[in-house]
Amino acid sequence: MATNPMQRKARNSFLLGMLLMLIISGAVIALLMIQLMNMKKEEQELQESYVKVYVLNKDVESGDEITSADLTEAEVVKTNAPTDYLTPSGLGTKNIAKISMTKGTVVSQEMLYVDETVTGNDVRKTEYNMFILPSDLVTGDYIDVRLQLPTGTDYIVVSKKKVEIPQIAGVDSTDTISIELSEDEINMISNAIVDAFKVNGAKLYVNKYTEPGIQEASTPTYPVNSEVMALINSNPNIVEEARNALWNRYNSDQRNNVIRPVVENEDAQDNLETNMEESVTNSITTRQEYLEGLSTTATSTNTTSSNTTTTNSTN
Repeated sequence: MATNPMQRKARNSFLLGMLLMLIISGAVIALLMIQLMNMKKEEQELQESYVKVYVLNKDVESGDEITSADLTEAEVVKTNAPTDYLTPSGLGTKNIAKISMTKGTVVSQEMLYVDETVTGNDVRKTEYNMFILPSDLVTGDYIDVRLQLPTGTDYIVVSKKKVEIPQIAGVDSTDTISIELSEDEINMISNAIVDAFKVNGAKLYVNKYTEPGIQEASTPTYPVNSEVMALINSNPNIVEEARNALWNRYNSDQRNNVIRPVVENEDAQDNLETNMEESVTNSITTRQEYLEGLSTTATSTNTTSSNTTTTNSTN
């Protein structure tokens, strides 16, 4: 059936309108899809810009051990995190701070010595009360034990030991320190004590590391005598590496040419006996003060508890 021009024009207009609507709808849908994709991309990029790090939840000093209890997980912007930020896989069994850090610091691998120190089977905690101590020495400091002779020679006996100062009635001991030593180091210090006690003017002293986290341990230079060397050679608790190092020191000229003439003069034995007696007396006195301090503290606690009980009964 024939259609008139008006009908044909109307139909064409309708079809054109429908086509335009489809095009516009398609464009709108495409635009919305692009926006949605961009939003998802931005969200993903935002998520990827954050990383999980470890943050200190307390202040630590150089040389302190950091445990998992000292760390809190946090998310920070990746660009604000150190490139070598610490991850769970980077945390070792023993983690030592190289530098002092404040609470809230994002910890990096460069800030730690990880699993650097492994305690040997022969390591023991040993107390000494005959060393000359720095006035500002506190528990947690790292020290070298040194022997100085009146000839001016100065030897490192043991190096980089962490100090613990025992307390008597809540007060730090003024003359006693505790350090962890291996079997060979115990023998070396014993030998150095004897040498120091034999010689008037000799000084057995300790000095502190200023930044123990980043400072390497000094190389011990003190040569032991033949009796101690024989003991060390017969001791199965001393590893071969330590034995070889001590043997090399013993075979140096320092013992025979420098130390022996000083410690083997006619007054040396008298000096040794006198100083040993003083050391034993000091040790007994320190121990007695410690026990008296414990007794005083216990008595004070019991008295306070008794008074509290009496007051409660009266009320």
